[in-house]
Amino acid sequence: MTDIETQVMARKYQSILIQVQGMTFSWNVAEHLVGGKKRLERLMAEEKVRFDKPFGASNTKWQFNAADILSNIKPNLRRVK
Repeated sequence: MTDIETQVMARKYQSILIQVQGMTFSWNVAEHLVGGKKRLERLMAEEKVRFDKPFGASNTKWQFNAADILSNIKPNLRRVK
């Protein structure tokens, strides 16, 4: 991969993170993207991802900041070509 291709990919990545800043992911989506339940819980404990669970009903949905989740994705090298 050339230096220019790397720079283009980095700019696209930064653009994606900026565009999803106000979006949220559910617990299941966040867990799948970061690589599992234990990794997600560790990221929460280390405060590397912002999250919220609204008060009220006991069955309210967890909301994770999409930009934080995307910046902590565990790479799957089997899918990368």
